[in-house]
Amino acid sequence: MAFKNFNCPACGAPLELEYRFSQMVVCPYCDQTSHLAGEGLEAQGEKVKLSDYGSSFSVGATGTVFDIGFKVFGRIRFEYPDGFWDEWLLRLENEPEKEYWLQEDEGDYILFEKSETLPENPDFASAKVGSAMRFGEFQIFISEKNTAKIVGGEGELPHRVIPGEQADFVDGIIYGKGVPTSLEFLPNNQLAFYYGKKAVTLSDFKFPEKPENPYTA
Repeated sequence: MAFKNFNCPACGAPLELEYRFSQMVVCPYCDQTSHLAGEGLEAQGEKVKLSDYGSSFSVGATGTVFDIGFKVFGRIRFEYPDGFWDEWLLRLENEPEKEYWLQEDEGDYILFEKSETLPENPDFASAKVGSAMRFGEFQIFISEKNTAKIVGGEGELPHRVIPGEQADFVDGIIYGKGVPTSLEFLPNNQLAFYYGKKAVTLSDFKFPEKPENPYTA
């Protein structure tokens, strides 16, 4: 069920937003990125259509993971010197108020949950691979530090980003638990911290079976 209805500021197509934490939307008709602004939408940046590399996920897809229903609301793609990865925004039916992301990188998957709190004194410039950050009662071992470009997005997203902008990342592992973490420094001082909810493989996701087409039998 839509919680807000808009028209794309570029092509005029009707856009129904379902994810109530959305801050931006990408038009499925013309690929224009727009940010929510008051009671309307403002077009941002160049139109970008993401290349399809045969992912099993798509915006609007539904299914179950560990017998919990989910729906995909959006995707954002990041590019860095070694390639690219996608992050899919999911809503789980048992925890609809929480923000989940599925990271997909060359066939590897991590299901992340957004944390309501941040590590102490998060700073990209001073973060060093091999050092540690404190997160509440835990220590996070920093395993990777990188800069990426935001290629573009699809669907609805809880960020305000524009294709072509820079994003910085500090990834790590929680000592003693082996839980992966990701600290994202997005444009305009948007800072988010995610920790691995569960280790997943593609086989953990179940999608509805498509009905057979009697005309191709």
